[in-house]
Amino acid sequence: MQQREQTQLESSLYKGIVHHQRFVPKVHRFSYSIYLYWLKLSELPILHEEVKGFSTEKKGFNFVKFIQDDYLAIDDSSKPNDTVDFEQQVINRMSELNGSALHGEVFFFGQVRTFGWYFSPVNFYYLRNDQGLYTHMLAEVSNTPWNKRHHYLVDLSKQENSDKMFHVSPFNPMDMSYQWRIQQPDENLKLYLACIKDTKHFEAAIDMHREPLNTKTLRRALLSIPSMTLKTVAGIYWQATKLFFKRVPIYMHP
Repeated sequence: MQQREQTQLESSLYKGIVHHQRFVPKVHRFSYSIYLYWLKLSELPILHEEVKGFSTEKKGFNFVKFIQDDYLAIDDSSKPNDTVDFEQQVINRMSELNGSALHGEVFFFGQVRTFGWYFSPVNFYYLRNDQGLYTHMLAEVSNTPWNKRHHYLVDLSKQENSDKMFHVSPFNPMDMSYQWRIQQPDENLKLYLACIKDTKHFEAAIDMHREPLNTKTLRRALLSIPSMTLKTVAGIYWQATKLFFKRVPIYMHP
């Protein structure tokens, strides 16, 4: 079983640093150590069977769970349909935003439910074609405390700016655009996003290295950071408190 995990599974963990920096109207920066899951959606049944502590079922307890209802939905009417393959639902959403049909294998990159808790400010879905090239990335953005979602599709061959269509941070205005710089994932994964208005207001970046996902590495990750959900939420409110005391303007939810 261990040999199968090492030689066949493409699902893995990425560990590294997330960095945020604000330039306007006040300078503010921070970096955190994090780990995120890189899950080939077609391998989820194998991970459920072979990685102790990992589950894809709602019922029962497990340390880590990938539950489809935690993802993709924009509102209650668009929650994933258990009768339709989840990978195909992601491709359908990508194709809808692309304006034409897309095909390939989907890799999820983000956070999962840990000890029963889940929140993630952003998850990513990478689409890989038959030649092994990642062609598109779907960014699934959530906001807190409203926990609404919005999707941005990035054609990785063009990486054009995206108009901001969704209120996220109360410290950023709506009339902005997102500038993407996304590298092809391999042993390292690097992703850069800037919020642009007349000038660059804010940037976020992740720089991570890949490890296999198995029972041993999952246990080690949980011991290092027992709950990425709690760390993420605590970090959001802690940094928001700092920005409030720096008197950074607040832009209310439209």
